[in-house]
Amino acid sequence: MPHRYMRSILNIFVDSPMDALEDHSKKVVETADRLSEMLDFYLAGDSGKTEEFRQIVDDLEYDADKMKQQFQIVLPNSVVIQLDTNDLMAFLKAQDGIANLAQNAAHWMTLRPSADIPEEIKDGLRELMRMIMKCIRGYEQVMKGLEKIEATSYSKVEIQKLVSKIPEIEKNEYEVDMFEVKVLKMIFEHENEIGGAGVYHVSRLVDNIGDIADQTAHAIDIMRKILIKKT
Repeated sequence: MPHRYMRSILNIFVDSPMDALEDHSKKVVETADRLSEMLDFYLAGDSGKTEEFRQIVDDLEYDADKMKQQFQIVLPNSVVIQLDTNDLMAFLKAQDGIANLAQNAAHWMTLRPSADIPEEIKDGLRELMRMIMKCIRGYEQVMKGLEKIEATSYSKVEIQKLVSKIPEIEKNEYEVDMFEVKVLKMIFEHENEIGGAGVYHVSRLVDNIGDIADQTAHAIDIMRKILIKKT
């Protein structure tokens, strides 16, 4: 199944690099979606489901990585590119990084059970993930808009409409950063309850999850530069 799927992706790529990048983004977004579900199971103490979703996240990240590798092979030889190859390569790497970070967070969850994490911190982690998924949803909408951009032969009006959605993603990412600090402070306030190892583990988990929003903003900033060059 994976190799047949990959061939279909390559066919899409030859016809439309933007469609191919959007297809890759769907895999990346799905990786973040499954991580969000995994966090709920982890915080609920369901080790079986946590491990099940860790494997799902691993598989999705692997698929995204294979797609990236295939794109990197095909892109330099494509004759239909209307965009700078180096820009597309940079974007592809940044977008793939979102899935990599989701995988890192998934693995980090499995290293230590959540039983000793106070409910206040668990609530903070849930809210942090909710805010990150808000970034992901905005990112998803921009990537879906690429199809219309290409269909209109990179209409300046359509590009400007799409680019105008990006500041909201960056605003959400800033809010994630600010909330992340609050959660970290909360963790250290509970140091006596969860111990030094617990503080380290949960703090790293917060960092790993928070990095997803940073990477999402980084990737979408590259896409903005790609699109602005066409105006």
